[in-house]
Amino acid sequence: MFNSVWKTLALRKSKNRLDVGGLSKKDYFDRVNYVRTVAGLRNALSAPKQVQTNTNREVTFRGLAFGASLREAKRLFGKPEFHVNQDLDVVGHEVLFYFSSIGSAKVTQCLHFLHGKFILCQSIVKTPKPARCHAIIKAVLEKYSVLPEAQETFELENMFPICDAAQNRIEMHYAFDLTFTYATGDPQVLPMVRKVQTMEKSRGLLWKGVFQEQVRYV
Repeated sequence: MFNSVWKTLALRKSKNRLDVGGLSKKDYFDRVNYVRTVAGLRNALSAPKQVQTNTNREVTFRGLAFGASLREAKRLFGKPEFHVNQDLDVVGHEVLFYFSSIGSAKVTQCLHFLHGKFILCQSIVKTPKPARCHAIIKAVLEKYSVLPEAQETFELENMFPICDAAQNRIEMHYAFDLTFTYATGDPQVLPMVRKVQTMEKSRGLLWKGVFQEQVRYV
């Protein structure tokens, strides 16, 4: 089972077709819990406290390195199912959506770019069965040579985040869905997002002040 899971995870271009259940692709992917706000992008890019390097391998998403271009992503994975490049809070933020499956579990991959450079990926496995979830987590840990001797699911979860020498990392969250978040360690990216958030707060305070001033004279 492990080998079959890893072959699926390593698959470059999915042959699976997306069933949107009668929805438009825009409506379908709008229901995906992907990062789309300034605060969400900041939180996803912010590293947990005391994160430490624990792998000698470079963290990439299926061979796509952080900083890669949109063109490189499309050349590696093929034409995306959907491309969002409008109505996002952060100027220059774009998202490519890809779809695949691991057995009966659907996988949605959201590749985030800022000013044309790859900065973040969310790989969301929809409600996998516990055994399949365990196998997927093992596959990711083994790829980066951080698979512990004790292989209970609880022990595996404690090995995250996986972090390389450049502070690129993989975080794992398991609730109803199993989500792997691949985040860049580039120190120049997060300040750009924080700058947008600071400008939003300043604009909000400005409009609040204008509103209060108008109320005084009503």
